[in-house]
Amino acid sequence: MKIVKNLPGVDKRLTQLRKLTEVSRAFTYAVSLEEVLDLAVARAAELLESDRAVLMLTNAEGLLSVRAAFGLAREVTEQFREPLDETLATRLRGLLDVEAERFLGVPLVVGGEVTGILAVPLPSAGANTEESEWMLSALADQAAVAIEKTRLDEAAKFRERVIGIVSHDLRNPIGTILLAANVLLHYESLDEKATKLAARIQSSASRAGRMISDLLDYTRAQGGSRLPVDRRDADFDTIVRQAVEELEANHPQRKIVVDSPITLPGEWDADRLAQVVENIVGNAIAYSPPTTNVNVVVTHDKHDVTLRVHNDGPPIAADRLHLIFEPMQRGTHDVHNRSRSVGLGLYIVKQLVEAHAGTVTVHTAAGEGTTFTVRLPRRKLSPVS
Repeated sequence: MKIVKNLPGVDKRLTQLRKLTEVSRAFTYAVSLEEVLDLAVARAAELLESDRAVLMLTNAEGLLSVRAAFGLAREVTEQFREPLDETLATRLRGLLDVEAERFLGVPLVVGGEVTGILAVPLPSAGANTEESEWMLSALADQAAVAIEKTRLDEAAKFRERVIGIVSHDLRNPIGTILLAANVLLHYESLDEKATKLAARIQSSASRAGRMISDLLDYTRAQGGSRLPVDRRDADFDTIVRQAVEELEANHPQRKIVVDSPITLPGEWDADRLAQVVENIVGNAIAYSPPTTNVNVVVTHDKHDVTLRVHNDGPPIAADRLHLIFEPMQRGTHDVHNRSRSVGLGLYIVKQLVEAHAGTVTVHTAAGEGTTFTVRLPRRKLSPVS
């Protein structure tokens, strides 16, 4: 057997690659931006066998500020606010307290833009600058990806938390407004103008309440929780007709035609399925001409019920169709119609239908309008043993 000896430097390069792999794994486990930054400077100093390292990120004004440092006193780094220009090398040399040509600084790049700098003093004048720069650049690339990921994760968590808190706190005042409007509408002494105003308040409060419910459901679903359903004996025809009646009260100018059996018993969460009907029919009203009807058809067989909601509006854009059940998406590029929802209705529909072990699909074509089809099992499916 012929034994092949390693070429000079191969073992060292393998060690470096192994360390970079370990760094990548460590970045994956990091859960906060601070953890990523501290890890980056510590591993940069380790890889280049240096006693100092500094990582700077750009702020809203385009100035670099030190966000993490290894081996440097806080009072030295906290005052560093410098522009990203040709004189930065001189200022970095002063910050790191090294002679010229004795340190490396590599950019952190995200989306083609420089978002920061990772800088490390070289341990000696005889250090292999090319090799050191390769390692530091590889580490900087990993750090840039990890930083961007944690930033996006933290922004998303913050946004969802704010949505949840605000939505929850808005339910009580909206409920009060809705209750007051309902009471006013029962006053026989109101004149026609006051009655119309109370009806408008009631309609707006109802719409705001539905939007808040959608936001709360969205934050729950985004948190990894399946939307809860409480299946009980219920009549699907009653669920559909009551939901349609509420929509007709809020949209008296629109005609909704319902074709459904008189009774259709099954096991469903009536409140949740009413939400499904309201969102789909409400979507049909919003995206169809005011002079056209919205048609709601319910059919059934021994095991399933099927709900079809059709409108004669323009077809859903082809480049939007695959996104129609995603959150914050709409079936049109029209951003000027502010009467429409925040784009959660159909996302909530899909979540609730699937929580009932059902399916929801859409068919749309020019000249044919748009039809949403929901299929639901009439009874809760037993788990397969």
